[in-house]
Amino acid sequence: MKIFIILVLLFIIYNLGLAMFYLIKEKGRGTNTVRFLTVRIAVSFALFMFIIFAMYMGWIQPHSLSRVHP
Repeated sequence: MKIFIILVLLFIIYNLGLAMFYLIKEKGRGTNTVRFLTVRIAVSFALFMFIIFAMYMGWIQPHSLSRVHP
């Protein structure tokens, strides 16, 4: 489960980098920047909903950061 989430986060960062690349290359006049940012937003939303669903199904367990053991 952790590997899947990490891979999706890397894909999101990759799309953000592509959007920046096309923004610089096309000087903001092309449609590639908008397309890659739209994909990034859609995948981010899908990942967020998947994490909520996985918590609901019991596949992943949230933990409290206040219970730090030395």
